[in-house]
Amino acid sequence: MRHGQNERGLATGRKAWLFVGSDDHGSATGNLLSLVASCRLHGLDPETYLAEVLRVIAVWPANRMLELSPRDWAATPTRLNPKTFGKEVGYVAVPDPPPAKEQASA
Repeated sequence: MRHGQNERGLATGRKAWLFVGSDDHGSATGNLLSLVASCRLHGLDPETYLAEVLRVIAVWPANRMLELSPRDWAATPTRLNPKTFGKEVGYVAVPDPPPAKEQASA
């Protein structure tokens, strides 16, 4: 039976993952790969998503972290001030929470 491209990629990854370092490193790698898969599932470029989220996470309120998830990220940048969010560095103004109706549908 001939193996498809995905099966070969997984087998290659399986061998490479032997050298992750430790169980903790394996867990961290699994978390990162899950985040990348979630980005792809929601139609986001993982590298762009991570760059944008890392740009705002330092000033984002802890009780609103779900707005930064790949599932909700498409709506979040539209509420950010383009003057502060568009810069590479510097303060980012945090918008008000989305209306209750928008939160309930998420």
